Amino acid sequence: MNEKIDFVVTYLDGADPAWIKERDEHRYLQAKGTQHENGNSRYRNMENFHFFLRAIEKYAPWVNKIHVVTWGHTPEWLNTKHPKINVVNHKDFIPEEYLPTFNSNAIEFSFDKIPGISEHFVNFNDDMFLNAPMAPTDFFEKGLPRLQIMYAPFMPSDALFSNNILALNKVVSSKYLINKKMFSLKNGLFATLSNIYLLPMLRYYGKFIGFREDHLPAPHTKSIYAKLRESLPEYFDFVGKSKFRNSQDIKSVSHWLMLDYARATNQFLPTNSFTFGKLVNLSTSINFELLFKSKYKVLCLEDGDFIDENEFYEIVSIMNDAFLKKFPNKSVFEK
Repeated sequence: MNEKIDFVVTYLDGADPAWIKERDEHRYLQAKGTQHENGNSRYRNMENFHFFLRAIEKYAPWVNKIHVVTWGHTPEWLNTKHPKINVVNHKDFIPEEYLPTFNSNAIEFSFDKIPGISEHFVNFNDDMFLNAPMAPTDFFEKGLPRLQIMYAPFMPSDALFSNNILALNKVVSSKYLINKKMFSLKNGLFATLSNIYLLPMLRYYGKFIGFREDHLPAPHTKSIYAKLRESLPEYFDFVGKSKFRNSQDIKSVSHWLMLDYARATNQFLPTNSFTFGKLVNLSTSINFELLFKSKYKVLCLEDGDFIDENEFYEIVSIMNDAFLKKFPNKSVFEK
């Protein structure tokens, strides 16, 4: 693939007094969301963003640009003059009427508006780290995103996922509801067998029933963003206006909607995300050095509401010591 591929990552300094003041001034809106969506764990800083960039330098030197999306603060050590680093303030690409925002979904819904972003880009959270050498074809091939297709009926508790699928069925026909890619072993044996098992349900309902989503870096195209913004303007407007995450409203959707659209319209190539990456919930039982030697190309090291402050910082200290052993040298993205 000759197309340029950009990485986009959201950076937040949750300890910035100015940011905290502005967030708290709008906190009254939080009542519409859940504690999981807007709790303090959403904003805690693990102080390891430099390892995120060291991993990119080591494992994906082919990346075109790294767009660091920020409320206004940046790490003092970041080499903002490096030609591959593009620091982007929310006000540079999010419509003024939606600002300020503390809603990651609202931020991600405007990524295609980042000035100069390439047609093909990968959305990272700042808790996602490359763990092994990557190729551009791990994310895109023949101009199409690499995605696993595994049908999975959404549960009522998965509000964002159900909202995504309800919105998807409004704008996509069932033309590709059953297609040969869902039977490809490139999805992984378990995913393929799951699709076969759910075939009668798909035939009966004749609609998309939900996809298993990966909490891993997400390959997107500006074209799909534009198509969905045109098809579902009221959803984009609702998400944009939501200062905090709010899955309780049916119009509250996430960037996974774009991935679902790619699957539903056959604009993807299958891949086995089970072997590609792993979501790890932080805990005191994790052997990080062993984890960092694993076969997974990507790791998502997720903070959770169940970890109290003292335990969280203890875990982070152990994790960052392991990161330092894996990536001991400064990258070109550091001063």
